[in-house]
Amino acid sequence: MHNHDQPKATAYTGAGISPVPEPGKDAEPPEPYRGIYLMPMFMCLYSHDLEESEVFWTQGLGFINLYTMPGVMIHLRRWAFQDVLIRKSGPKAGSPDTEMESIGSLSVAVTEKQIGKIVDACERLRPGSTPAPIRKPWNSLEARIHTPEGLALTLTAALAVDKRQTEVYLNSHGQ
Repeated sequence: MHNHDQPKATAYTGAGISPVPEPGKDAEPPEPYRGIYLMPMFMCLYSHDLEESEVFWTQGLGFINLYTMPGVMIHLRRWAFQDVLIRKSGPKAGSPDTEMESIGSLSVAVTEKQIGKIVDACERLRPGSTPAPIRKPWNSLEARIHTPEGLALTLTAALAVDKRQTEVYLNSHGQ
């Protein structure tokens, strides 16, 4: 893989700030990050039932409730830079944009040892919300979960890479 915007020696210098551990069966997931930072990006969803959303995201997906404005919004977080704001929707929510429906998709990094547990927890909370994880040809294990807000959320667990096989492949393709 080559990043054409940066010299090869510095292409992955940002990996040091990522909370995602090296892939593998024994990879330990980091704890939810409770620190405060300026969020470089976050997802905003709208829900008719903030309590249902909070239970699903915390007990099912493993997020923590970082901050709540009762009846208005909840700020949820998992690892650093995995922030989701869920705002109350409906005609009495107080703002024209709260009539919006939540649609779209989001992918969230997890570890291989977490994915099955998260899928099971979500299935207990909302039967039929997710099928079993599937091995993908791009070297990941993935599960698609449908949240109470209508979001198609994909859990993605990178699998360990055979470094020798990768090196042979890259060398044979001129990388």
